[in-house]
Order: sequence, then C-alpha cells, then structure tokens
Amino acid sequence: MKHNVANEKRNKTWRALLFVAVPAVFLLASFSGAGTPVASSVKASAVTDEVSAPQPSPRRPWTAVGSTGAVDEASLKDYAFGVADIGFRSGATGSLVVARYNVTNTFDNNANPNKPGWTTLEMGSTTPNSTIIEAKLFQIKACDTAPNLLCTARNRSSDHPCATCQLTTTIDFTNSLYFVEVTLNRFNSTTAQPRMFTLRLY
Repeated sequence: MKHNVANEKRNKTWRALLFVAVPAVFLLASFSGAGTPVASSVKASAVTDEVSAPQPSPRRPWTAVGSTGAVDEASLKDYAFGVADIGFRSGATGSLVVARYNVTNTFDNNANPNKPGWTTLEMGSTTPNSTIIEAKLFQIKACDTAPNLLCTARNRSSDHPCATCQLTTTIDFTNSLYFVEVTLNRFNSTTAQPRMFTLRLY
C-alpha cells in the first residue's frame, strides 16, 4: 500500500514537471530561432509588395520640329525651313508665315490608349523685337468641318522662348482629330527673323 502511494506521488511529480517543461521548451525556441522566420516572412512580404506595386507609366509626348510642318499656300513665297526650324526666307517681304502640324496619337499608357493624358502645349522659338509667334492647338470632330481652338502658346518679342498653354479639354482620339497651327508674324519690319523650332504636347 505504501509502495503504491509512493508511486502515485512520483507520477504526479513527473506529470507536473512535464507540464511546466514543455511550454518552457516552446518558449525558449520562440526566443532563439522562431523569430527569424517571422521577420524574414515580413521582410519578404514587404519586398513582394514593393515589386508588385504599380509603377507610374512614362508619359509619351507628341513632338514635332518646325521644319516638318505643312506650309499654307499663301506663305509659299515667304517661308524657309532650316534643319529643325521654320522662318522667313531671306529677302522675303511678307509679314506672315503659316504652317500646320498634324497631331498623332502616341498611345500613352492610360487605361484608354486614345486618351494620352496630355495637359500642356509647348512651343520653342526665337522672336526678335516687333515679332510674334503663336502655336494654336485645334480639335476637329470626325467628319466635321469646324475646328475648335483649345489653347494658344505665344512668344512675343522673346518674352517666352519656351511658351506653353494649358489644356482644359481632354485629348481623345476616339472621335476627334487634332492639329497645331503656327503663325510667324513680323509687324513694322520686313527684315526681322522670328523662327519656330519645337512643338510638344505632354
């Protein structure tokens, strides 16, 4: 009888020790090695999120240099192309040169590729005193006959060599076409040489 009681006490003691020891082992393991995989997992998750986050798409502007325009018939006797610019022919006596530039879709990375997201028309030019150059962006609906002026970039007597204007209308090639009309005007002078070099829509 005493032997059974002693065995029972011994068994209870072992069970108590096991009850305390097993959680302690897991606790020690969590401090020593288990934290590393968790930290690695968090770090890996952050890297994955960083890689998978959508990056902003590069804006694809429409561009043209001055020497690529279609010159108006009334300006044929007065205009001259340089390598990249348009201006007045040496010896010309006219005061106005007009050229037009067809705006084409660059299929920018917007959800709708027909809406490139451009908001600015930019014109690079040189304008001596008593001269002015304007670049006007027009929209014309498919099969329509009336162009609609959207904005005008202007350089008068070199006040804005890199002139810009802001669009308030969304460019949408789905049912519309676009062109830029450039006018070079020299008033009170037949020798001044205004020149238009670059156009951009971005």
